[in-house]
Amino acid sequence: MPMPPRLSLLSRLIDDRDGAVAIIVILVAVPMLLAVGASIDFIRAYNSRTELQSAADSAVLAAAAKYKSGMPEAKIAKTIDAFLSANGEFETAVAGKPEVASDESELCLDVTDAVPTTFMNLANIQSVPIGIRSCAALPGVKQLEIALVLDVSSSMIEENRFTPMQTAVAGFLQAFSSNASLVDKTKISIVPFSSRVNFGLPNTGWLKSYNGTAAVPKRWTDPKSVYTSSSYRLSYWIDGVTPVMSTSKNYYWMGCVEPRADVEVRDNGAIGDGMGDAPPGTSAFVAMDANPKSGTSFCPPPVTPLTGDFAYLKKAVASLTSEGSTRLDAGVVAGWYTLSPKWQGVWGDQSSPAPISDSVHKVMVFMTDGEMNTKYEPNDKFDWICSQTQSSACNAFATAAMQTACTAMKKSGIEIYTLSYSTDADVVNIRNCATNTAHFFTASPATIKTVYETIAAAIRGDTLRLTQ
Repeated sequence: MPMPPRLSLLSRLIDDRDGAVAIIVILVAVPMLLAVGASIDFIRAYNSRTELQSAADSAVLAAAAKYKSGMPEAKIAKTIDAFLSANGEFETAVAGKPEVASDESELCLDVTDAVPTTFMNLANIQSVPIGIRSCAALPGVKQLEIALVLDVSSSMIEENRFTPMQTAVAGFLQAFSSNASLVDKTKISIVPFSSRVNFGLPNTGWLKSYNGTAAVPKRWTDPKSVYTSSSYRLSYWIDGVTPVMSTSKNYYWMGCVEPRADVEVRDNGAIGDGMGDAPPGTSAFVAMDANPKSGTSFCPPPVTPLTGDFAYLKKAVASLTSEGSTRLDAGVVAGWYTLSPKWQGVWGDQSSPAPISDSVHKVMVFMTDGEMNTKYEPNDKFDWICSQTQSSACNAFATAAMQTACTAMKKSGIEIYTLSYSTDADVVNIRNCATNTAHFFTASPATIKTVYETIAAAIRGDTLRLTQ
């Protein structure tokens, strides 16, 4: 009896099941292989996108480092294209127009590319498009003015702290001179202090006669007439004008002045405006020689006013000498003189402090290894500031005056970092002078270089950082 047609068909399918399975496997395998291949292509595209992001980030950071206000778009693009083309993997990458924020706070860039496919090419998909966006902060500070106030009293050399300090400060200068985005925008002053502060012989016009003495002492203009012994050697500061008579142990620099506060206490019994930032045209200075019991105190090398000549600054630091006691108040106020807009034109046009504005960042970095050391013995060296308090209480009086200056500087918009360089230093008052506790540091000869590096990084801030 013949089989029904349906059963006959089923029987044939059963008999041919191996072939049918093969066809099904083939039909299923093709899209599976394409899916696996596509995932491989997408992984390659993802890796390329990551590499493109890194290359674009580097290009944007480089452009940000060279950016100056109002720079043409073409010049920014040239830097970016140079960085991208230097990376051979992205020869086909297309960079969009550099975008500078309206407030010049940020630089952004869009970059696109296409990654060729291998497996997806079977489905007629030749490439996978990739795109990234990279943004970097532009240096927000248009100009930096930094006063490095350095204690060069005798203890610095006696306790082997002097040379490490010089090395650390040289490193601080290098941190700015080697930064392409800041080197043309940064001016730094060097303000050494000990018993007094030295303005140098180029600035004798700031002096007035006082206490029966000439405005400019003969000792300064003719030092050999005073230092007659053959043990003294005459040489000059790097300004080529300010003389020093030195022996194998001591340096006698010319050019130091009495602190204004000292003169006011001697004249009036109290400090008036002596801890302020008045320029010499408003309040002339008095040569230290006018004080017969202070005129022979050790005088530090001259102040170097604001300059962007980093070679000169490094030479000034390398040429410093160490001697004398510690008048913290004199150092603080002298640092202010180099930053105060009231002194515009006083130091010379190239060293003139800029007006206070949002485009100028003014900073003082004050370093000392000691505490206030006024001289109050009437029969010995005698600081006029102690005229009313001829005892150790004079140190507290002078320290309070220093804090008055620190407070006024901070109110004027000057940021203050302070550095205590020994366990003998007056930590409390040094810290109180700083803008806040985060601006106060302690150091030793082993760590001072790192501390100055940290302060330099803090001042530079995030001038070169990615924002996206």
